[in-house]
Amino acid sequence: MSNLTKFTMTAAAVAALISAAPMAAQAQANGITNCDAPGGRQQAGAAIGAVIGGLAGSQVSSNERTLGAVVGAGAGAAAGSYIGCNQQRARANAQANGQAGGQYAGSGYRATSNLRVRSGPGTSYRQVGSLRAGQSFQASSSQGEWVQLSNGGWVSAHYVAAN
Repeated sequence: MSNLTKFTMTAAAVAALISAAPMAAQAQANGITNCDAPGGRQQAGAAIGAVIGGLAGSQVSSNERTLGAVVGAGAGAAAGSYIGCNQQRARANAQANGQAGGQYAGSGYRATSNLRVRSGPGTSYRQVGSLRAGQSFQASSSQGEWVQLSNGGWVSAHYVAAN
């Protein structure tokens, strides 16, 4: 195959990707590197997808490695962008629904035994107060097996019950 033919095929593939990318992006409503939800997962997904797709396309295409790399990179970028944007949307929806702070966020609870209130989520943090058994409190979030009080202190979730 002549160099002119290879160049023409590569140019045609690039042109097809350029014209197809906006159509795929419109399916997401905002483009390959612009998502309607905050976060950097879409751009990272597009970059990682492009590299992996380019490498895979180059290996799959035995006769036209350049064309395979270009097509693979385009397909990988589109797929990575789509997946990353969906992850950003899921995270934004979880935050909007109050799930981002954990299962204890925004609810009333009581201590089931006398508790030490700590400055952070773990026993290595200093004690900043205490709760008596049966004392009610409002939780603002949770991290692992620790519940954050609305005043900022932390208690073990093992000794907490819903009001």
